[in-house]
Amino acid sequence: MNNADGERSERGFVFSLEAVVALLLFGMLLLTTAQPKPVSIKELLILQQENDLLKVWSAHYPSEGEIIADTRLLFGGTAEVKVDGKVVAGAQGNGKGKAISSEGIIIDDLLQEKKFLVTVYFD
Repeated sequence: MNNADGERSERGFVFSLEAVVALLLFGMLLLTTAQPKPVSIKELLILQQENDLLKVWSAHYPSEGEIIADTRLLFGGTAEVKVDGKVVAGAQGNGKGKAISSEGIIIDDLLQEKKFLVTVYFD
């Protein structure tokens, strides 16, 4: 940018009023966006265990007894498993506290699709 004498100005950047207002509005917009809720390690661990259980069941379709045994072994009495909407393994005292669910479609021995829903209740 040249000044009135034709010499180059050494001031640096020159912003117009519109540019300053736009930068201020953009900064305020960034400050007002909602921050995502942090996820605890416990929630991530439960979600990973649910997904691992569904992977194991997808490799070898489980019987109802195996579903109950695997669920109790991994989660104790805090998990509920539904197969096609029917409760196979129920949680003791469910509905208290928080819950995390994982869902998967598993093909049984007769090549029928079964919808599995694993829900774990925790504090």
